[in-house]
Amino acid sequence: MIKILGRPTSSNVQKVLWCAGELGIDFEHEAEYGGPHGKVDEPEYLALNPNGTVPTLIHDDFVLWESNAIVRYLASVYGAGNMWPTENQSRANAERWMDWHQMNLDELLFPPFFELVRVPAEKRNMEVIANAVV
Repeated sequence: MIKILGRPTSSNVQKVLWCAGELGIDFEHEAEYGGPHGKVDEPEYLALNPNGTVPTLIHDDFVLWESNAIVRYLASVYGAGNMWPTENQSRANAERWMDWHQMNLDELLFPPFFELVRVPAEKRNMEVIANAVV
C-alpha cells in the first residue's frame, strides 16, 4: 500500500499526487500534514521525514521524502518505458528539466501561487500577483 502524506495546497504534494494519478496507482492520501494542519514537527513525522516537510511517501516499509525523488521513484516503479524512460540519455534529459524547473521556475512561480492558492481572496496582495504576471 502507498500512502502520500501532505496537504494538497502544497505544490510539491500536488506534483506527487498528479504523478500517482497519471500512473493509475492506488494510494491513500493523508492530507492533514503541513501548513495549517501542523504535524510535521511531531516526533512521529520527523522519524519518517527529518526535514519536517511535505510530501512524504510510504510504500510498504519504504519511506521517501522530497517531491522530485518521490516522482522519480513512482515513475520508475510504475511507469517504466512510459513516464520513466528506460534509455539512459532520455531519462537524464527528463531529470534535467525536472531539476531545472525546481531550481529556476519555482522561485518565480511561488509568490503568485501562494497569493492565489493559500491566501484568502480578501487578504491577497494584488501587487505580488501583478508583478508575477509581467
